[in-house]
Amino acid sequence: MEYLEITDMQGRRRRVELKRNRLLVGREPTCDIYLPHPNVSRRHAQIQRSPQGAWILQDLNSLNHVYVEDRPVQQIVLESGTEVRIAEYRLTLLEASTIIEPGKVPTEDAEPWTNLGPGWLEQMHAFQRELLRAEHARNVLEKLAHEFNRIAQPHAVAVGTANGPGGRERYHWDVIVCPEGETGEPLLEELGARVLGEESDVQSWTRQAQNRDTPGPVPPLCLLFPMKGRGGIIGHVFVQRPRLAPLPQEVQRYLSLLVIHAGLVWDNLQLAELRSAQKQFEQELRQARQIQIGLFPPTFDVDGRLNAFAVNLPSVRVSGDYYDLVKTGPNAVAFVIADAMGHGMPAAILMAAVRAGLRMGLSLGQPWAKVFKGLDEIIMQARPESVFVTGIVGQIDLEKRELQIVSAGHLPPSLLVGGRPVSLPPECQTRPWGLDFDSPWEVGQVSLGGGDWSILCYTDGVIEGGRPNDSLNAQRAAAYHRSNAHLSAEDLCQGIIGETASTYAATGSLADDQTVLVLRSAGARVRRPPTLQLPPVT
Repeated sequence: MEYLEITDMQGRRRRVELKRNRLLVGREPTCDIYLPHPNVSRRHAQIQRSPQGAWILQDLNSLNHVYVEDRPVQQIVLESGTEVRIAEYRLTLLEASTIIEPGKVPTEDAEPWTNLGPGWLEQMHAFQRELLRAEHARNVLEKLAHEFNRIAQPHAVAVGTANGPGGRERYHWDVIVCPEGETGEPLLEELGARVLGEESDVQSWTRQAQNRDTPGPVPPLCLLFPMKGRGGIIGHVFVQRPRLAPLPQEVQRYLSLLVIHAGLVWDNLQLAELRSAQKQFEQELRQARQIQIGLFPPTFDVDGRLNAFAVNLPSVRVSGDYYDLVKTGPNAVAFVIADAMGHGMPAAILMAAVRAGLRMGLSLGQPWAKVFKGLDEIIMQARPESVFVTGIVGQIDLEKRELQIVSAGHLPPSLLVGGRPVSLPPECQTRPWGLDFDSPWEVGQVSLGGGDWSILCYTDGVIEGGRPNDSLNAQRAAAYHRSNAHLSAEDLCQGIIGETASTYAATGSLADDQTVLVLRSAGARVRRPPTLQLPPVT
């Protein structure tokens, strides 16, 4: 007779005897296997016996599916011990012979095993269930040492792993069980060559007594069981002087099976702990991105005479790029676009400090040379290993229609005045922030004329990293700007991002952070999706 063991989210277990050839599983109380949980469908699945006698579980087109090893399945043949998950419930098929009643497992005072008795399989399944209840990897090693001690009754048993940085070179004996007053360390130190080898079979040898005045009648027997995981040998179980020497072959093979099961469970728990740490890290990165988004301007509507828009796309969770808009006077708006060396969390943290320095200096009307000198000090103090930040700082006088601008080692913007391209004054193009050498900071002056004007700024991730011979370079970006100068800032910004995305179709991911900032006069605007075809470079 087979049973279905059901474990709920609190770890409570119950068994359902599979008496009929077809059983319904679901939230509806009339189901044969009743699972009262909102994520379980009324009729979630069915379990049916095949003509060959196997039990088959089928998903009845449920909303939340049936999972095996965290993968949704439509149908699966249940084997003894296979675990299936439905919502918060775990279902396991058990044969009657694998169910051990309380008190059937031998106690600590039992004699050591001399052979495999009739109940060895049941005891192995009981040990496997104990391993599956372990919450941490170390618990598995403790249970394994306990089981070895119970069966072989040795003088000492130790379980070691080669986990962590350095691999096998950083071997560590995690659990040592030996008589009170002993540490076992001298003997374990002698095992160095054996545990660092690639021997995949059980090793056994005899060891002469250290006290030569009182030699024992039989040299102590030592055994070393390799513990294997997915990637090879992950540890060993060392047994010194079992009560029966030599250890019977049947018992030795049984102990080897215990080590195999424990190695796989230990490996799984290590992986689960790693995944848990990774999830925590991912959550922290998502929170960091939300904080970073909050540092960008909350609105682009800073003045009715200005039409502005920007987009920031990080290559990882957080971005090393930055843009800003600051109202610095009744008729003046300052703008910033910047790019820290590298990307990811280090660049994002550095850029947060740069933003604070720039925003404070611009809001207080400090001379730009003084603001930039402060940025040099912030960057060199935060990241002294030759890290720098490039950027553009500009200020538009909307009444006088004049632009003040400095490019600190950054890609020059595409600037159109009356539909015609205008170059930046050479004196305002200077070194990046954070480099330790003297260089004058000069502000360039550009007249925006009496008609429409438009400024397109971007970071190097926009024009680098696409398909070879097909990436959006500075010339093509400027040509796109000229052909679509009539578009609103938002449409022009999204159009450039769309063009960049089309060059990444083959790679599918961003090689670097991408930021585009567009500012233009608030004249008549045509809102339509920008063309996805770049005009030819003339």
